[in-house]
Amino acid sequence: MKKYFFEIGAILIALLLMSTVTAVPQTQSKPAMDIINDIEDKINLIESNEISNIINNAESGGIIELLIQLITVIIQFIIELIGIIQNIIGLVNLIETLIAAFTTLFQLIQDLIELIRSIFNPEQLISN
Repeated sequence: MKKYFFEIGAILIALLLMSTVTAVPQTQSKPAMDIINDIEDKINLIESNEISNIINNAESGGIIELLIQLITVIIQFIIELIGIIQNIIGLVNLIETLIAAFTTLFQLIQDLIELIRSIFNPEQLISN
């Protein structure tokens, strides 16, 4: 009889745990999703304002102002791209240094193993 109570109790606890696990993300994700939606709405608003500002400035300042703004945006993009490339190059250099360090570490481990072998298995002197 105890065995059945334990089995039923285990099943009820498992169902209770499953219900709490599935309920927690939905109740806690709603505020986060609201914030994310607000941020996306603000980003869309900013992007639409930037585009409309460029168009309005082009109308008021002429085609030369539009070209200057486009060139400025392109230069900023290129500067960001150069920064990303520099970060990638730094990462590659870091990986190369890490590989060299691991190679040295493995060589030192092999030398240590050889040293331990030579301590426990000394070579016998060959008499002439």
